[in-house]
Amino acid sequence: MAASAQSVSLTLDTPEGFHELPLHLPPDVLDAALWELTEKIWPGGTEFQRETTALVYSDLTAALAADSVLHASVAFYETEDGAASTAHLLVRAEAVDPDAPEIVAASLQEGLALEEHRSVDRVDLPCGPAVLSLHATETEGSGILPSLEFAHVELYVPAPVRGWLVVLALSTPCFADLPRYTGILRQIGESLAVRPADQADDSSEAPEPGGVRAVFG
Repeated sequence: MAASAQSVSLTLDTPEGFHELPLHLPPDVLDAALWELTEKIWPGGTEFQRETTALVYSDLTAALAADSVLHASVAFYETEDGAASTAHLLVRAEAVDPDAPEIVAASLQEGLALEEHRSVDRVDLPCGPAVLSLHATETEGSGILPSLEFAHVELYVPAPVRGWLVVLALSTPCFADLPRYTGILRQIGESLAVRPADQADDSSEAPEPGGVRAVFG
């Protein structure tokens, strides 16, 4: 996957089992891309399953694109006992103070470590220092719908282009598979490359608030 624009270029690789949502596509090709995605997700499924999945992901894709998400994918795996294991990966960029990556990473690690029920570790990736965070949340249920707990693994990567922080967030309701997904997110982080685009004139300046779309495309 690659996302490029005026100031930076971002690339990453997801392993087999992940299916990328077609963000930022023109409307005339989006439906075909979503249908192709559902055929990958449901290779032996029914037309109803594929149509329902396409409708769900159509709304989700529009919402994520409007929220300036750079990359989104869903993972499907089979556990040893034959059950389904799922996860969602979102990649976004956030504006931060234009400090050196080491300073940004240290500040993040210190701040996140103060939050309850969160495990935080410093990691070193090929693209630079990063912070790995694990925590859990619970959604409130109502009526016949139960509450759901989700485990979240987040990788915070200060970009070499100062003023930007790349956040890779993986969420799963499958707590037993958390070690697997933690390893997968670390693997994806190892493939991450963030660099100034060739046409960038002054990528060292801090981005304007709300300017993620203008910089990342």
